[in-house]
Amino acid sequence: MNNKKFKFNFVDVIIILIIIAAAVILAGVFIGRDATTAQPQTTVSKIQYVIELQDVDDRFDGMIDNGQAVQDAIERKNLGNVVGVQSVPYEVITFDYTEGKEKVAVVDGKVTIYVTIEADAVESDRAFTIDGCEMRVGQKYSVVFPEMYGIGYCIKINKVQ
Repeated sequence: MNNKKFKFNFVDVIIILIIIAAAVILAGVFIGRDATTAQPQTTVSKIQYVIELQDVDDRFDGMIDNGQAVQDAIERKNLGNVVGVQSVPYEVITFDYTEGKEKVAVVDGKVTIYVTIEADAVESDRAFTIDGCEMRVGQKYSVVFPEMYGIGYCIKINKVQ
């Protein structure tokens, strides 16, 4: 019978130390990742944002009033309350062939409505979130007011101090 004893040598010690170091590094990566994602900080801020509704029939001018609630038309979530409304004539850019340059022309029977809305929003580094809806400048929104519906873009967001 052949009876060999296992001998520990320098190479075996190095291999064991490398395995232990790899296990410690992997444990640190996974534990560190869980610690940073486990508790995100949320800050609630009062914001005012402006939705621009273009090419609106002038019959609807004056149908949005301060204090009215605003809802998202798709998910029916509350987006805040109206704190300001401004209506201006709807303008388009046309080309004047006689003068050879672009001109701004007013379209009869149409207006552009700027609606300022105030709401409490959860602030993150990506966006402001109101009742689960992310508010971003340049994003298109379908909004419902008590007496009308409109599609427009958010053109400005400000935190209220």
